[in-house]
Amino acid sequence: MTSNLDITEAHDHKDAVLVVTGSLNGDSGWVDQLRSRYPEWTVTKCHTYLSGIAEAARKPFRAILAGVDSSLPKLECAVAGLREAAGPETRLLLCCTPELEPLARSAMAGGADDYLLHPLNLDELDTAVGYGRPSRWAPATLTPAPAASTEELTLLAEVLVDLDTRPRVLIQKLAGLIRTALSARGATIIVEGSVATDGEVASKPVLTAALHGSEGVVGQLTIGRRVEGAYTPADVDKLKHYATLAGHILQAATKQRHWRRLAATDECSGLPNRRYLHERLDDILTQAGAEHFPVTLLLFDLDDFKSYNDRFGHDAGDEIIRVAGQLFCTHCREQDVVARYGGDEFAVVFWDAKGPRVAGSKHPDGALSVLDRVREALRTHEFTKLGPSTDARLTISGGLATYPWDATTRTDLLKRADEALLSAKRAGKNRIYLIGSGASGDAP
Repeated sequence: MTSNLDITEAHDHKDAVLVVTGSLNGDSGWVDQLRSRYPEWTVTKCHTYLSGIAEAARKPFRAILAGVDSSLPKLECAVAGLREAAGPETRLLLCCTPELEPLARSAMAGGADDYLLHPLNLDELDTAVGYGRPSRWAPATLTPAPAASTEELTLLAEVLVDLDTRPRVLIQKLAGLIRTALSARGATIIVEGSVATDGEVASKPVLTAALHGSEGVVGQLTIGRRVEGAYTPADVDKLKHYATLAGHILQAATKQRHWRRLAATDECSGLPNRRYLHERLDDILTQAGAEHFPVTLLLFDLDDFKSYNDRFGHDAGDEIIRVAGQLFCTHCREQDVVARYGGDEFAVVFWDAKGPRVAGSKHPDGALSVLDRVREALRTHEFTKLGPSTDARLTISGGLATYPWDATTRTDLLKRADEALLSAKRAGKNRIYLIGSGASGDAP
């Protein structure tokens, strides 16, 4: 039996490299190249991502090089598994042939630090794995970072705290930091079509620099005239350092927003999950209290959902979950929040600013009209996983509660809507209940 592991023994795992060959499995020269380049390091080869994850979890590595395997249906998830097993200190690098470069760039969202093209450029490889070769670096080429003032450090700290803020706000703060650092009359940053200027807009920039990140150029920085005097060579050096710093900050912010979106998204339906719903509903209720508008919460689930799973299989159940969520998104307004609350249960938050509250307002009417359209769409929708001749009929039951009449906090509003949902279920399903009233839209 051939083992999935091919290990060259050495002395210290902190100077060890793990190679996951993936689709480059047949290229033994790749691994031999690494062993020749780093003779004092351990080079461990795994043929599959699964064995690589197990090995990365077993002992520490300085770096992991993973071949981009186009046959994997969820390569990004496999990369994320390597990242989780290896921990944040290990350099995770993807290696691919030029034609697979787009796939490598996409898979980097799983947590990879960079990717390299095959055949490997050895100098790029040295830099990527953090292998220093003193004879190749002349001390004179290393320019120390210019000293930063207390004001610069304060502004930088504010930027780092706000990594998760809106991109436009982050770019604006970076422009302010760089303008302050260079004592400029104005600084402008251009990133993917977004433009932010702090201070004067320079029609003829005095200094410019590209914003570099780990994946190349991510934007451009332009600087106007200095507040007093002319720019010095030290100012030019500082501009280069800040351009690199800004590029890495913008890339880090993009990755952080990406991971935050994943953490707040339900994988099956693609809808926001329970965690996101709680955070967003708190924000909406806070705004509603300040601006005096109603908020209606619907909790609904799919009647007899378990029977569909049992009769048609979990693929059919997943299709039903996705379609139900998509139909609500289609019929709701842009500001309304549609989320998967768990299992076959969903939540929808209907809200808009309509001025001061009026006694006897019929705000739930809008929600009920949406429900009628969705129930009709579910009745006529052809579910591919249920088969063309099925007699299955998909129905929903739900409960409605409205702020501020039924509850004033997120917890209480969810509780009251859930009570109404239970009432609808006890009454025979395929109906919607409002707190404090009877059923609406009963089954025919």
